[in-house]
Amino acid sequence: MVIAKAAAVLLLVALLASAGEYEDLFQEAAALSRQGKFAQAITKYKAALLLRPGAPEALNNLAVMYYQTREYGDAWETASRIWKNHPEMSSAALIAGLSAVQLKKPTDAIAPFEQALAESPNNRDAILGLAAAHLALNQLPEAAGLYERQAARAPGDADGWYGLAICYERMAEGASRKLAKMPGGGFYSKRLLGEFLSASGDAQLAREAFGESAGAATDASPEAAAEYARARDLAGKSRDAFQHLVTAAPDSWQANLFFGDVERQHRNFQQALAHYEKAARQKPENSAALLGIGTVHWEMGEFDRAEKWLTQALRLNPDAIQATFELANIAVRQHRDDHAIPLLKKYLAQQPDAFAARADLGRAYLHLGQFALAAEQLGKATPADTQGDIHYQLAIALRKLGRDREADEAMKRSAEIRKAELKREQRLHSGK
Repeated sequence: MVIAKAAAVLLLVALLASAGEYEDLFQEAAALSRQGKFAQAITKYKAALLLRPGAPEALNNLAVMYYQTREYGDAWETASRIWKNHPEMSSAALIAGLSAVQLKKPTDAIAPFEQALAESPNNRDAILGLAAAHLALNQLPEAAGLYERQAARAPGDADGWYGLAICYERMAEGASRKLAKMPGGGFYSKRLLGEFLSASGDAQLAREAFGESAGAATDASPEAAAEYARARDLAGKSRDAFQHLVTAAPDSWQANLFFGDVERQHRNFQQALAHYEKAARQKPENSAALLGIGTVHWEMGEFDRAEKWLTQALRLNPDAIQATFELANIAVRQHRDDHAIPLLKKYLAQQPDAFAARADLGRAYLHLGQFALAAEQLGKATPADTQGDIHYQLAIALRKLGRDREADEAMKRSAEIRKAELKREQRLHSGK
């Protein structure tokens, strides 16, 4: 009996000593965290967890430290151990969601962000994080609702307005693509193009688009009219959100991105570069600014400079699909076709209706002497042939395959398109 009591006393003393040591380590870690010494804090929290495995408060703080040091995998794993069972650890759910976004796992981010918002409905990081997860999953109405919630809650927050503008812009683009495929959608598609060109300040091209839409008016249908109205409404909401952005935060990186896009659309390339470069300085990890710089150089025909910036943009964001296309286009122009083909296939896997990418893939195969593949891709791209060059290259591929009658038809169509384009350019130069 005496021995048993002694053992119990010794165990109690050991437990108290362990508890005291745990508390000391925990407080040391917290102090290091407040000093910004996150790596050292991680070491202390790990030591504390050796004494008390699974301690939720230590795991919670360790997850925060991992996130601060950009060790997103460890942050996600650590936060995921506790956020479901310890809702009182509000930052655990938030860190789990933010880490999942950084790891490009938006599906895994939804539930922890929703719990974080249930605990703290006005948490900015949770609102914007959940919106970003929905945006990454192309769940645009859900993302727009959250960005709108943040914009209403904090009208001066550039992130809310920028996210809202991007959501509406993508929804408008989706409606426009749907409209173009609808029976009778040609009239409204041309009208939308005319309105865009007019807003961009290109009056001559706008008049031409409006003229073509008038010619297609007999094909209009009530369904196409409804989709046209929806596309216009969404585009208007996007413009309004961008306007709120530049009013609320005119010198933010988001506003500079927007100004860069506007100047690029107007082909004011030097002004566009100035805005994109400023946005890149303001937020160096932002791939959109680097993409903007690369795209300007690409549009100016400065392909070596463009490739440098586009490659950096793609390194930061492997999902930057426009950078993928532009890099592939440069490679085709420079006859680096073996490099271009995988990029074009990657792009077309996500954008199967992209005629320009089909044409580039056809050109790459043509350069390599793979004429059957070239004819297949160029044939799919002919609806977008405005210069006659796609039909011309198709004719070459068909001739190599011994399909002379089809080659003659493609060459004839190429000549017709070139003639029509020459007349169009003459009208534009004369201002008629």
